[in-house]
Amino acid sequence: MKKYLVIAFLVIVAIIIAVLTFIVGAIKIVLGGISLGVMLIALLIVWIMWKIED
Repeated sequence: MKKYLVIAFLVIVAIIIAVLTFIVGAIKIVLGGISLGVMLIALLIVWIMWKIED
């Protein structure tokens, strides 16, 4: 019986770690997308300013 409890505990811990890893990955993807968007907007502004100067 004790062996089954240990196995169940390890499976639950593995599931929790997997979910946390997925959440952290999703947050990093969202932050990366936001920073990419900000960079694109900044580049667009620089390009427009450069075009206006000509």
